[in-house]
Amino acid sequence: EELSANAAMEPYTAENGYGEAGSYENGQVVDTMGGGICQVSSTLYNALLYSELQITERYEHSMLVTYVDPGMDAAIADTTKDLKFVNNTDTPILIEGYIYNGNVYFNIYGKDNRESGRILDFVSETTGTTAASTKYVAGTDTAIGTMTTTTSGQNGRTATLWKYVYKDGAQVSKEAVNYSTYQPKDTVITVGVSSTDADAVASVKAAIATQDEATIKSAVEAAKAKVAAEQQTAGQ
Repeated sequence: EELSANAAMEPYTAENGYGEAGSYENGQVVDTMGGGICQVSSTLYNALLYSELQITERYEHSMLVTYVDPGMDAAIADTTKDLKFVNNTDTPILIEGYIYNGNVYFNIYGKDNRESGRILDFVSETTGTTAASTKYVAGTDTAIGTMTTTTSGQNGRTATLWKYVYKDGAQVSKEAVNYSTYQPKDTVITVGVSSTDADAVASVKAAIATQDEATIKSAVEAAKAKVAAEQQTAGQ
């Protein structure tokens, strides 16, 4: 029979023991209820790969994750992304999942009919990269003239996960398990626009709208100089 990881773990509510944590949304990291649950499904996915159970549904994340190599993740997202697999053996299996010292573990127990001396290895190969962009946003609560990196960027990537099979130390096969595409994550720089000088604020906001680094830096320097001069005049 087929098992859905999402169905086994939901609902993602406080009543069911979940809290808010980081998840991907529209190219950024935001806190959502049950965020981080994909670390559980990805760990299970790796156990399934090594047990060679039949995986019927698996999706990569929209962006790269840090806890497994590209292609070895399994995203969970409401009703749109799930990890599903089938017991394709002739006997029952038992899936054990637990946490020890802050780490997630999965064991899959069953009758192993694979020939002795058979060893598996899974290798992630990067097949392409996409450079991340830089996005400038206005910080209404930040003093005019300040520029702060609020989100670090990450390049996108395409990857192939390969499965190698060895018998008595010799490679006997190589096959592609999946092909994954990860979108880049923009670097976000917050530009301060908080000031009592309406003209300076308007100038910096107009520069931000261009998304051109040189234009923004020029407007920021001009605004800083204008505000400083006004403060000096007021203090005389």
